[in-house]
Amino acid sequence: MKYLFSSLCIIFFLTLIDARADEQLDAIKTGELQFTLALGYGGIENPRATSDNITTYVLPSWSYYGERFYVENFTLGYSLYESDRFIVDLQTRLNEDGIFFELDGWSNVFLSDILGYKPNKQPLFGPEFPEIPIERHISYLGGVNSSWLTPYLDINLGYYHDISGVHQGNEIHLKLKTIQPLSWGALAFEVGAIRKSSQLIRYYYHFTEAEVGRLIRESAQSASINYHASGVINIPLWQDINFVGIVTYTWLGDEISDNLMVEKDGYLSGFVGVSYAF
Repeated sequence: MKYLFSSLCIIFFLTLIDARADEQLDAIKTGELQFTLALGYGGIENPRATSDNITTYVLPSWSYYGERFYVENFTLGYSLYESDRFIVDLQTRLNEDGIFFELDGWSNVFLSDILGYKPNKQPLFGPEFPEIPIERHISYLGGVNSSWLTPYLDINLGYYHDISGVHQGNEIHLKLKTIQPLSWGALAFEVGAIRKSSQLIRYYYHFTEAEVGRLIRESAQSASINYHASGVINIPLWQDINFVGIVTYTWLGDEISDNLMVEKDGYLSGFVGVSYAF
């Protein structure tokens, strides 16, 4: 039995919360397209220096499960093997790092076709940042995801490689999650780690020579591991109307947070509102 574990804000904001939040917490029916729209307030702290946070008031989510093929927002999957305890899928998904560049500030939340960075004024103190626009693109990843289902928690392990030709990097995901049905609703909790390759980090979090206006001496770049913890609460209010709350905190690896482009060691994301399932 599969669960919809995705609550999404906007077209590219969808992916960042997708694998870490379960808005419906209900069993998915096969052969049916499901669409949910939530109204409330949510956002993501942007760890980039001199960048605005990302906020939203609308959180759409959709899914479809066939016998083997499934869609969860922008995640596409095909089940290679499925039993009561073990699942192996081919899966594609958006990479989350590009979110901090494609959606820079609340004014761009609903404009998925806007790319790049809008520079602010130089700080009075501290390192100088490039005054020209910084552009990075969201990548699309493809790979294999396996799930081990136990009576107490689900364990997910996945490998994803850039199939969009943006940075040629990869990610390895390890996640442990549990869903607790209660008489008044349901709770879900997740902890996990994502290893990001050196190619991915170099593309998203290093300035280019054109951006800094001088030759850059490249040092050896290591992979980085981000850790996260999240919680979800879902309370049925009336028929298809639910109250949903989501909170996730992500700790950035040193290889990311030590770069001049990043000013925080982690970031908070979440959403609280009322959803309606169509």
